[in-house]
Amino acid sequence: MEKPRILIIEDNADTRKFLESMLGKEFEIISAENGVIGIDYARNKSPDLILLDIMLPILSGYDACSLLKKDEKTKRIPIIFLSAKNTVSDITHGLTAGADDYIPKPFDYKELVARVRTRLRKSAESVIQPLQVGDLRIDPSTREVSFGGKNAQLTLTEFDILRCLAAKAGTVISRDQILRDVWKNDHSDTNDRTIDVHIRALRRKIPLLTKHIISIYGVGYKYEK
Repeated sequence: MEKPRILIIEDNADTRKFLESMLGKEFEIISAENGVIGIDYARNKSPDLILLDIMLPILSGYDACSLLKKDEKTKRIPIIFLSAKNTVSDITHGLTAGADDYIPKPFDYKELVARVRTRLRKSAESVIQPLQVGDLRIDPSTREVSFGGKNAQLTLTEFDILRCLAAKAGTVISRDQILRDVWKNDHSDTNDRTIDVHIRALRRKIPLLTKHIISIYGVGYKYEK
């Protein structure tokens, strides 16, 4: 069975070698020391997932992530930020740039592997039948979303949260349920604040969703038809 391919974009040689050594036991690894080389590898070597540092020479991780998510060839590749920058604004910036997850350094190796496996599993999942709720159309097989016939570019996590809410339209979904549905086995390592960041991103990318995604104070969210 072919191993999933992980692209590591990290300028620190020691960190890069550590990740190559540890992840290489389970995955095929390719690595790049800066964002420019990393983008080239992402476009031409078809990785299944990207681990991306933020403080990189030549091109920052934020900019590299934005470019990758705008490129038709690379926009569906899950991206996990690994960074020593770990304030709320740093995490928000990273998720806004299009990353699907954010792990602060120093990180726990077992947690990293668990999150990588989760993202790979989510990326591989496909459901044939599209979901239509009013003007919202979600196609899990292609991970495409449109509202009123206009397509929207969402990250994998944004897509999963929207699908979670739309699949149970009219029902209040607790934050804990969203964590379990979207983050699966990793939900204990993710907090409510992360959900809020993704919800804000959804409302920004599809402004008309603002009147459909309703915040239920102290409980969670509801998708109103």
